[in-house]
Amino acid sequence: MFRTALIALDHSAAQGPLLDCLADLREMGVARLILTHVVQLGYGQGAEYGNRDALEGWLSDRAAPLREAGLDVEIDIRAAGDAAKDILKAASEHGADLIVIGSRGQNMIRGLFLGSVAREVIRLSRLPVRLEWIEATGKDDDAACERTCHAGLRRLLLATDFSPQAQAAEMAAARLAPHAGVVDLVHVISPDEAERYTRWRVMARAALDNIAHEIAAAGGKAEVHLAEGKPSAEIAHAAARRHADLIVVGKHGQGWVQSIATGSTAANLCEIARRPVLVVPLRDDKG
Repeated sequence: MFRTALIALDHSAAQGPLLDCLADLREMGVARLILTHVVQLGYGQGAEYGNRDALEGWLSDRAAPLREAGLDVEIDIRAAGDAAKDILKAASEHGADLIVIGSRGQNMIRGLFLGSVAREVIRLSRLPVRLEWIEATGKDDDAACERTCHAGLRRLLLATDFSPQAQAAEMAAARLAPHAGVVDLVHVISPDEAERYTRWRVMARAALDNIAHEIAAAGGKAEVHLAEGKPSAEIAHAAARRHADLIVVGKHGQGWVQSIATGSTAANLCEIARRPVLVVPLRDDKG
């Protein structure tokens, strides 16, 4: 499904566990990795760019085990005043079709795990973005981290609201389905929908069944689930209960808050998922 993934790395201890997850990308078809580190000039980090040899050595050390795992790995170091936009520029220049960026557990940066760079990359990207969740193993200490990914895609969870913006995520899940043991198809009925549309549960079940047939036709196995409540919270709960290795969700354009669930849901889900999330934008969405 994907061939080239750009991996956005900062210079922290959390990057070790993040890189441990990357060999798993082969299950998604990835054969080529671009390890990218952006030095944010003008934000107290400019001196780091002057030590380019050390940065290249640091990235080369991290590239070695990935190359041993059979992946084609390249290194890209660049300086920019806006790290998120330069990550997106690098992805375009390298012909990447997937961006991977790490998040860090809540106790690592005082209550808000999703840093500003990761947030902007997910918000602005017209490419699918895989958010890897990195947990701290000690209080307020990013020197001790652990991965939350697992080997392979034992269980994939697709969250959909059946909107046009969710269709790209549905297509992505269908392509990944043959590589996953089971695909859990989840739709969350909001309290407002339940009140306004008395037959929504029946219609939603029929729509999920239709997607399940598409998953089966693609060579996968699907299970259908309906829930009621706040979409992001219910999706996260479903993923935890079913031990999902990856959540796939769609998003709207370059703004988070939209009237249809996948706009704000994608943002909220990235904050609470506690497992990898693949955010898939609508291909022809102009934001």
